[in-house]
Amino acid sequence: VLSGREAREREREREAMAANPPLVMGYGGLLTPAPFAGEHFVLGRDGVQIDIDNVLTKSGRWKAEGYLFVSSVRMVFVTKKADASGLQSFDFPLAYVSGEKFNQPIFGCNNLQLNCFSVAANGGPNGTAPPHAVKFYLKLGGCGTLLPMLWRLLECTRIEQRRAAQAAEAAQYPEVVYTTEAVLPEVKNMMNTAYIDPNDPTTVYVTQPVGQDQVMKDEDKPYEPTGLKP
Repeated sequence: VLSGREAREREREREAMAANPPLVMGYGGLLTPAPFAGEHFVLGRDGVQIDIDNVLTKSGRWKAEGYLFVSSVRMVFVTKKADASGLQSFDFPLAYVSGEKFNQPIFGCNNLQLNCFSVAANGGPNGTAPPHAVKFYLKLGGCGTLLPMLWRLLECTRIEQRRAAQAAEAAQYPEVVYTTEAVLPEVKNMMNTAYIDPNDPTTVYVTQPVGQDQVMKDEDKPYEPTGLKP
């Protein structure tokens, strides 16, 4: 049972757009996000630096270096340990990502830029909370594996969102419920046919980086991925 202080801190984390989602020790000793039931990890990328705004730090920003995981549900950035801000990981649902683009500056690192809505009560596309502006700086190697697979994951997610919206409209049902299960067949097909760029250090997870015994408990979920509203 959580104390009053712990309960307030848990709520504060959830309000912070799923800051510090649960982590577990994966195979090979790599700190890995605890998976949602049915979640399938697709990619992992080391040597990534994050720069994100609108977070609960003194400056309102968070910059850190770490590892980026991409799954059928979300992107999760993880550092080896929490810094002075208390942040160690951050969760970005694919259903709430928009405006993604790849930047190749003349000076500095190639970077992936995107916006992501909060999963807090006032978040989402129809909420009052502004989206987070995020940049992932790719400090090691190329991106010929990472980008095509991430773009395809986002495309599949949006196709399923449109399908859910159309089904809700046809049934005159007021709630649009996005399901992640319909994306999985395409995810597995994509992994079997993916081009592996020898200059890209991204890991493609042919086997999952964590066991099913590490699946997140209901009380630890930062949000319900099938309950996100487009």
